[in-house]
Amino acid sequence: MRISGVLLAGISALSLTLMASEPASARNLYFDMWCQEQGYDKDRCDRRDTADVAAFEEYWRQVEKFEERYFVERENYGNFRDQLNALDENPDPGFRDYDPERSPRPY
Repeated sequence: MRISGVLLAGISALSLTLMASEPASARNLYFDMWCQEQGYDKDRCDRRDTADVAAFEEYWRQVEKFEERYFVERENYGNFRDQLNALDENPDPGFRDYDPERSPRPY
């Protein structure tokens, strides 16, 4: 019983830590880190062959594309959420400029 409680507390602490961490940023990518993550030995990473550098730059471009798309989607969602919140705070509830006679009707 005590072990499951400790395990549950550890899992919850880990999940809170992961949720609070910032997403990866392309500005924080370094060739040395990338090279080690690929599983290359230290000598190969220190040589910085042109093929390895080209592969790293291609990886970096892919990450930047993903981050740009993620940033735009997050901005769009934030704007949408702000618009919904503005509707909630509106003193006159409901849709603005709603005319039931001009609205499309289902068949």
